[in-house]
Amino acid sequence: MKRSLPSLGLVLALLLVLLAPAHAEKSTADNPDMREGLARFYAGQWTEANAAFEKVLEQDPENTLAISYILHANYKMHNIDGAISEIERKAVARGEDPQMQAHLGMAYFLRGMIMPNVLDEALTEFRAASQGDPQLAMPYTGIGLVYFHKRMMPRAKGYFIRALRLNPHDVMAMDRLGNILLVDENKPQEARHLFERIIAELPTYPDGYYFMGSALFDLKSFEEAIPYLQRSLELDPNGFTQGFDAATLLGDTFLHLGRNQEAAEAFEAAKKIRPDSRYVEIKLKKAHGEED
Repeated sequence: MKRSLPSLGLVLALLLVLLAPAHAEKSTADNPDMREGLARFYAGQWTEANAAFEKVLEQDPENTLAISYILHANYKMHNIDGAISEIERKAVARGEDPQMQAHLGMAYFLRGMIMPNVLDEALTEFRAASQGDPQLAMPYTGIGLVYFHKRMMPRAKGYFIRALRLNPHDVMAMDRLGNILLVDENKPQEARHLFERIIAELPTYPDGYYFMGSALFDLKSFEEAIPYLQRSLELDPNGFTQGFDAATLLGDTFLHLGRNQEAAEAFEAAKKIRPDSRYVEIKLKKAHGEED
């Protein structure tokens, strides 16, 4: 199944390469705590995942992906209000601290996905953070996320680029920028370069593999797409993020190649995640040669 959402051209790719020397420090995206957090999160162990991601954030307060997973894990635990209250408490205790304002913006962004009127509060915090410290990348990624959610892609793209100028290791900014290139601008080759970077930065992040496979699918490189989609499903077998889409796109890829038995197996994996999916039901019939 084609992704429901989730591309700059070669100029963007060159720009990102040229920016890297100014930020030559080693990436903190992939470290033992991040790997632990991801493994726990995709096993549905929300408390343990949250604790691991908190350690990541202590080491790297600008890790947008880590705070996103913290908020997601708390949402799964039905504790999103408690998590946001804790961030608000820390923000008040630290006064006009740009980093905490950025964290508060991320918290309000998640709440805004449920209550859209809160998105303006997120923008207020992100803008205050960027004014307080223009060298912080997280506020620009956050503003980009708000505009991405509102489907205002040209604005979102500009903010993600700005964030990556300040922090070329921001996996969240690369992820969303790659989505814009892939889906909204129909530039899978350019998107592919970003997804390659994400996989290199964070090899246990399942969504990077899914979107890489998706870009290759759009490029009609079906054989090349298969291992990426398989790896995404392997890392996210319960479909907590892109696992379901990885399974269905893997099935579609096998169908394109005439490998119906393998397609059926992929769609069966998707069915375990969403048993009531009409799309999967139709595709399973096709894979078994039972089309109406």
